[in-house]
Amino acid sequence: MKQGTKIFIGALVLILIQALFLNTASFGFIFKSCYEAIKPFIYALFIAILMIPLVNFFEGRYRLRRWFAMTISFIIVLTLFLTLLLIVIPNMINSLLDLFGKTSILLGSLNYHLGKIMKFLKAKNLLFFDLSGLENSIITFIKTNIGNLKTVVFGLSVGILKSVNILINLFLAVFVSFYLIYNKEYFLKFRRNLISLFCNEDRTDYIIDFLNKSNDIFLKYITGRILTSAIVGIIVFLILFIAKVPYALLSGVLIGVGNMIPYVGSIVAGAIATFLIFLISPIKVIYLFIAILVGQTVDGFIVGPKIMEESVGMSSFWTIIAIMVCGNLFGPVGMFFSVPLFAVLKIVYLEKLRNRNLKGNEDNEKV
Repeated sequence: MKQGTKIFIGALVLILIQALFLNTASFGFIFKSCYEAIKPFIYALFIAILMIPLVNFFEGRYRLRRWFAMTISFIIVLTLFLTLLLIVIPNMINSLLDLFGKTSILLGSLNYHLGKIMKFLKAKNLLFFDLSGLENSIITFIKTNIGNLKTVVFGLSVGILKSVNILINLFLAVFVSFYLIYNKEYFLKFRRNLISLFCNEDRTDYIIDFLNKSNDIFLKYITGRILTSAIVGIIVFLILFIAKVPYALLSGVLIGVGNMIPYVGSIVAGAIATFLIFLISPIKVIYLFIAILVGQTVDGFIVGPKIMEESVGMSSFWTIIAIMVCGNLFGPVGMFFSVPLFAVLKIVYLEKLRNRNLKGNEDNEKV
């Protein structure tokens, strides 16, 4: 890259950073508007990245034409998705309606069990605060949050059903992803030509190689995380279903979805499932703990390490740091993409370190 271009880009970045700090609200509005405008393309790119391996499989294995391989791939994915929705959604709705219908019963059960715990603590002289005040505070807190949960869940359900914008974006995304996959060679060539406008041949090859590695990391991590989370959710559901634990499907879905976010998601989902089952049948919480233990064992010692090693190769420490940083900046979506994002940064770090060591060795040889 020419020196003048580097100076121009560096100055532009500094100006944008300064403007961002001076007027955060305006930049936030501009960023949100731009994101809404390109949202279908982002969805399309995400769909295309996930679908290309399946299309390549049908093209290479069965020698199918691309349009036919694309059609079969999308039909398979759509069928699996709709089947999952038809199985899970009605049961989830029934569980939620049953849960909301038993609000008064749940509160009575909570009050009863809290009373037993408090009496036990009082009998052992382990209670050093006002019993009635604590019980009233807890019951008030639960009532308030259950009411809020009702509002959020029903509001979200109605919003999703009435949101035509989401359906339009998804339709456009699928259409654009078809076009991206069908003409992938053209867009790969366009990507290379665009980079070559600012870089020499060697630098262009380096950037293309880096983008390909980043794409592999994201693809392997996302598909692997979806697979492991599905396995964990199914294991939890089957154990709870066999043990006749209430809200087995709801708990399985909660823990499966929570497992998409390493560490944090599993803990939060497990706490919610424990609370729900404890209110109905406290003794059966043991089965939930067993189910979670089995699911996390499969994830942590059998399936998970293989996927994490092949896709990102990050230690637990950096995984937790990645989740904390990206979660604070971008919320749940940031938590989900935090690990592959930090893995890409790790590639940059290792590459820079390798280049520096090579340069140091060359300087030593000259001396």
